Amino acid sequence: MKNLFLSILTIALGLAACQKYEPTLGDPPSVADAAFTMSPSAANVNVIELSANNPNIQCVWDFGNGTKAQGPNVTATYPYAGTYTVKLTVFAKGGSRSSSQVVTIANDDFTLLNNPYYTLLTGGVNGPGYKVWVVDSTVSGHMGVGPDPESALGPIPEWWAAGANEKPGCGLYDDQYIFYLNGFKYDMITNGDVYVHNSLAASFPGSFQNLADFTAPFSDQLNESWLLTEGTETTITISNNAFIGFFTGTRVYRILSATDSTLHLQYGHHAGGLKWYLKLKALP
Repeated sequence: MKNLFLSILTIALGLAACQKYEPTLGDPPSVADAAFTMSPSAANVNVIELSANNPNIQCVWDFGNGTKAQGPNVTATYPYAGTYTVKLTVFAKGGSRSSSQVVTIANDDFTLLNNPYYTLLTGGVNGPGYKVWVVDSTVSGHMGVGPDPESALGPIPEWWAAGANEKPGCGLYDDQYIFYLNGFKYDMITNGDVYVHNSLAASFPGSFQNLADFTAPFSDQLNESWLLTEGTETTITISNNAFIGFFTGTRVYRILSATDSTLHLQYGHHAGGLKWYLKLKALP
């Protein structure tokens, strides 16, 4: 009887092991979930207020003017006249769904570009419409690293800071980062190579070790975009494969300080645990 019981138990366990369990992800968003409304704000017809039909779902917006946002209720600013396609993508456990609408802006409104950071980064509406930035290799601390989260010392490269011209020939000092006001366009001029963290070398074919990290072949990244997000921490986000300075796998940069000719940034590391620091200067 005991052997019969063990045989039955073994067969039952074998059948259970062979049974396939399909994970349940849930339903994808519906067409209604991805719908949204939009209307000009009461204060300015070039500022469009947008509301997702379902406020209880993750919402990601592309305003068609080089800027993006997240959340169910957002505003899009259009300083320049033109026709723009607004796209909303909503996400749920079962997938995503998108919808688009067209907004037409009749007239320019350059007062919407009078943000101090826009002026610092691009030269503003009274400038040439763009500004070229490079790593300020001649100053100490133009590149550095510290802990994440920050220690009591605050946002400084307390673990290591590069001395003046400490990283020559790495593909860092000859790169240019161009911020445009029109459409918030961004160009990254690499002159053929960039400098990347050693943990990312495998993602850059042809890279080679150079002064502790890696120099990697990398083409110019043109017609990308930059997004300024203001708040307790003001950040710049760079689109797609473009970035700024020494690459650590992230593309969001906190502005620590900014003047007409200097830009001091802090950014993270793809694996966490580190905060990187970068000092840029504007070319005349």
